[in-house]
Amino acid sequence: MLNKKRVGRGIGIVLGATVLFTYLLMVMGTFVTSTGSGLACPDWPLCYGTVAPPLELSIWFEWSHRLLGGITSVLLLVSTFVVWRYYRGLPRVLTSLMLSLLVIGVLLGGLTVLVEAPLLSTFAHIAIISSHLIIATLVLICLLFTLRYVLCAKGSSTEGEANSKGYFRLIFGAVYLQVILGILVRYSGATLACPDVPLCGGEILPTFSNYMVALHFIHRVTAVLILVLTASVLYRAVTDGIGARRFAITLGLVLCQATFGILIVVTQMFLPMIIFHAATGFLLLGYVAYQSAPELFRFGRKVGQERSAETL
Repeated sequence: MLNKKRVGRGIGIVLGATVLFTYLLMVMGTFVTSTGSGLACPDWPLCYGTVAPPLELSIWFEWSHRLLGGITSVLLLVSTFVVWRYYRGLPRVLTSLMLSLLVIGVLLGGLTVLVEAPLLSTFAHIAIISSHLIIATLVLICLLFTLRYVLCAKGSSTEGEANSKGYFRLIFGAVYLQVILGILVRYSGATLACPDVPLCGGEILPTFSNYMVALHFIHRVTAVLILVLTASVLYRAVTDGIGARRFAITLGLVLCQATFGILIVVTQMFLPMIIFHAATGFLLLGYVAYQSAPELFRFGRKVGQERSAETL
């Protein structure tokens, strides 16, 4: 009979590596779009019809992104296979959803390249490229939910799950909404729609002369609300004694994310600030998704008592 803990540890390593590569792929995608390298390879899936494209920096930015995407796709397939081999129920549902999203994401990635030029300034372009990144966030979330289940099943991730009172579930919902808003702000060209901080066009409440100003301002308001929410939850966690360390980490990530967001405006979209803002945002989303999984799906200590598929 297979050792459950050893199997769980091996699957945890595979899932952890897949999470890491998915995260790096998302950050790399932000770098590619921010440097204007998204159309450096005008064809798909090859680049200039070859796997060894011309030696030009922007081309290799985009080609490296594609290669990283290929490695990540293989890891996603391997993760799905091993999870289906040893688990039933929720992990299979999550990995099936993840695999479906992967297919859609790959097709959207190709579509982005093939139609980018004629749709450069249209709503359709914004919808396609934003959907591509939103799908990537959903893949990351499914991976982290599955990883948390596997770690709980082998008895190595149960601390604080019974008494977190649903706080992480609330924070996760708020953060994910903010991430989607951030993606829309970024790819609709609304990043500098409010060119000053803390005001917006010199006003506390802007006139919303166009949708970009409204979108940017809503993104700022929700950032403030999330900051207040996480600070309040940390205070409650300290007073109630329910594992304040995890909430303190969350607040720290929120503060870093807000700081980089402010610096993007102050520096007028200085590239490192854009990358740090995206990287911190994806890290924050991943952390709260991982912490919220037991609250969302009501697993924890009990999941360790379930039997995995190989024993059935």
